[in-house]
Amino acid sequence: MKPFYIDYPQEKIEGHLHAYQCAFCKIPTTEIFGLLENHAKDCSYRIQAGGLSKQEAKTTSKRMEQSLSDEID
Repeated sequence: MKPFYIDYPQEKIEGHLHAYQCAFCKIPTTEIFGLLENHAKDCSYRIQAGGLSKQEAKTTSKRMEQSLSDEID
């Protein structure tokens, strides 16, 4: 049986009464369904919980930093 991951940070989906999503990758919790592989491949939570190799994590981290800086600008 696969581990069930529900300890990731969640946020309410705007415009929905009882819908939530991962705070990092924005995938709805109903699609994640507690499975790590249902988060986006570049999701910070998935990277930390799944223990990606340092190279994979570094590449993903650079992409996330770029995307965050794009949002701020």
